[in-house]
Amino acid sequence: MKKAQDAEPFEPERRPRDAPHLVFRRGKSYPRAIAWLGFKSFWGHLWHLAASVIATEDIDARDWMQADDGDELTRSVARWLDGNSGGNLTDSLDRDLWIDFVADTGDDADVSYAVADMLFRRYRVKDQELPRGDILLFGGDTAYPVATDVEIHNRVCVPFNRVLKERQDGKLRVLLGIPGNHDWYDGLDGFARMFRARRGSIDRASITPDATVDRGGQLGHFIDWVEAFRVGEYVTKRTALPLFGYTPVQGASYFALRLAPELDLWGVDRQLRALDYTQKSYFAAEHASHHGLVLVLADPIFAMLAPNAVGHKTLEDLDIALEDDGPLVLTGDTHHYCRQEFGTAMQVVAGGGGAFLHPTPIWRRGLPKPAAEFPGPRACFGLAMQVPWQIAGGRSGFLAHTAAALLYLPVLALWLMDYRIDIACVVIGALAWMTCSLLGGWRNPRRWTIRGLALLCGAWVGGLPWMLREIVGWIGGLLPQAQALAAYVASIYPAVLGFGTFLMVLTLLGLEQHQAFSALAHPGYKHFVRLRVRRDGSAIDGWVLGKIDTLDPRSEVVLVDEWTWLNTKRVKD
Repeated sequence: MKKAQDAEPFEPERRPRDAPHLVFRRGKSYPRAIAWLGFKSFWGHLWHLAASVIATEDIDARDWMQADDGDELTRSVARWLDGNSGGNLTDSLDRDLWIDFVADTGDDADVSYAVADMLFRRYRVKDQELPRGDILLFGGDTAYPVATDVEIHNRVCVPFNRVLKERQDGKLRVLLGIPGNHDWYDGLDGFARMFRARRGSIDRASITPDATVDRGGQLGHFIDWVEAFRVGEYVTKRTALPLFGYTPVQGASYFALRLAPELDLWGVDRQLRALDYTQKSYFAAEHASHHGLVLVLADPIFAMLAPNAVGHKTLEDLDIALEDDGPLVLTGDTHHYCRQEFGTAMQVVAGGGGAFLHPTPIWRRGLPKPAAEFPGPRACFGLAMQVPWQIAGGRSGFLAHTAAALLYLPVLALWLMDYRIDIACVVIGALAWMTCSLLGGWRNPRRWTIRGLALLCGAWVGGLPWMLREIVGWIGGLLPQAQALAAYVASIYPAVLGFGTFLMVLTLLGLEQHQAFSALAHPGYKHFVRLRVRRDGSAIDGWVLGKIDTLDPRSEVVLVDEWTWLNTKRVKD
């Protein structure tokens, strides 16, 4: 039997047409996917709040960073790739440069393993062999819900290293990454342990890839921290989060790299809000070269086919005009694949590295047609119809059920004391309306439509106890206290079902695109991008490879998309 590294390149088929694919396998290994209406997700929201407060106070972890000079970083990467001292990487290697781009990675451990199995393979498309990238480039949000060293280790490093151990080929490669918002919830502590260049003398054991899952998780780490704090000690974290065969080289969370003649790559970090002054100055100096640009951003310029304010602010801070400068933009954050073209510029959203699926827009009125997408609107419509039942059945966690149970407690108390419950039901309906309106977006341009739908949901949630009490009383046969308790318990499931229906309708109408599919926590449609930077810097070719049913052993890798971006700065010359 041939070893994995000696196997013939795999020839993927073209992805099938957009169609509903409703039955999917889910991971069973620890750690499983984050339930976004579960209590572990709530822990992540607390970290988000803390990180946002720190950012608001202008405490910025980038202040101490020493960003690498673009030329020096290029020489460092070339040395690790056994290149010579050329001014850019393709000149140093005297060949084309290959890059693997993946974003939004660490969630379900089984899905991460399946993504790694796709990522660390060779492919062949139309007689063109696609070797593994010389550089593995992460596009942000390394692990969920918070990219701590524990979560990155369990959800990225362990599954990735299990695959890498089987795919040894003796070749050294380079690891690069930019942080997303989930990396910043941890203040970049976990991110730095994975991506920052190792300085000085480091114990060999600390940089040896470890395939053992840390079953203590974040709760165990918190308990260790409390005990250490009590006795005046520190909790020892992992010095590094290594990937087998890959070397981290960057000194900061942002960087510039010379890819080829007159072609640069910028990795940009906006923290939780915007670029800091130091980073603006850094890229302003780089901008003087007037080279063609590959921008790696943590936030799309266009998300769900519509302008994204955060992405446009990043372009403004970088002094880049999309159509005039014609960059290739690689980004994640939105967990699907979408390619759009803007004159000579191209944006590739490829957030399919392992996190739950985001839909492509189902309601398309007034939106431009993308050049390619994965999955399509028909597939997303079929998945959206599952949302209410998945949420009500507890697939997404039980925060919504717990909230409904607490919301109805005052009504139960009034029942048991034989008081009227009308006013309590109105108050509950008002609270439900307010909550749904906030989830849909209080300042959303279509906020009045959202508030109208939220009013229907609030009326349903508020009126349920009264209706069920009448039904239980009509059926009879129970003591008044038993009737009240039965109506209380019976109200919870349909209340959550109504809430799930509200989220589903928001997605179907394009009013809000994140909440419903976050709760769905769908494991399918994972993908990554393999890039070839041409030796002369004139163009970059991209192949997007993915799986529809990620965990189905019978599911093969498909070619989602292929494209070529021209470096107009080079072509004009």
